[in-house]
Amino acid sequence: MDSITQFSLGAVIGIAVSPKKTPKVALISGLVATIPDLDVLFSYPDALTSTIEHRDFSHSLFYLTLISPLIAALLYKLFDLLSYFRWLILVFLVLTTHPILDSFTSYGTSLLLPFSDFKIMIGSIFIIDPIYTIPLSVSIGYIFIKKKVLMINNFSFNTIALIFSQLYLLSTFVIQQSILPSGKAYATPTPFNSILWRVVVVEDDFIKQYFVDVFGNKGVEIKVENRHYLKNINQQVVDKYANFSSGFYNLEVTDNKLILKDFRMGSITNPVFSFIIAELINDQWIAVLPSRISTKFNADNMYGNE
Repeated sequence: MDSITQFSLGAVIGIAVSPKKTPKVALISGLVATIPDLDVLFSYPDALTSTIEHRDFSHSLFYLTLISPLIAALLYKLFDLLSYFRWLILVFLVLTTHPILDSFTSYGTSLLLPFSDFKIMIGSIFIIDPIYTIPLSVSIGYIFIKKKVLMINNFSFNTIALIFSQLYLLSTFVIQQSILPSGKAYATPTPFNSILWRVVVVEDDFIKQYFVDVFGNKGVEIKVENRHYLKNINQQVVDKYANFSSGFYNLEVTDNKLILKDFRMGSITNPVFSFIIAELINDQWIAVLPSRISTKFNADNMYGNE
């Protein structure tokens, strides 16, 4: 999810856990919640590896659990706000809910490292969803401005916002499962909503895509040839990305270049992530250092999801 959502979720959880409902607690909690995304600062040898390694060890529940006591000890020493035990609960919750929420998007998240390198990508919520984020942001905004928690009929709006957002997240998963066809298929919402969904179905010879809403109204299908048979070219890279994308990718030859396309995000004809992984030189395919192809924004890819 986007940084604003992760900050807001962490801040709301911090306020819910802390006996002191202060802006400082909300700010610290929100900042701690963004720690897993610091992996974007790391450098990798190529664009494809950088894409795969994002949300890797920094999003592992095991590793985040290991560092929670250290961060809690640091906060306990720096800020005279909470007991160490309370800081530990707060830090553990805001750190681990970050990757769990991320796993509900289309971008693979390594929740299970080091026990498994399987990338979890439920794909039931778009990376930015106002219905999920706005209640959380309103609660934190009120605390920052008024220096206290908003109360509605003696109920904490902070708690209401937290419960509402998680119920909404659960509802997106239920909707997704209700429209997901049988076989190897993937369904993910279009930007900023959970009403209109993009569905991708993988067959042996072709890959098709269509849009469908929660009422079952289905749009026109588009198809492309399934070219997984090309994977023997630079197979090591293809296999690596296949694991990252759970097999939801395609290969295409354009202008003597072998292009790997990730069709979980964007469109099967114009995906958000595409990489040149080999070139035809003197009638021979040569593996190259993967480089990302810039995506042209148009009506085809406006329904992307990270």
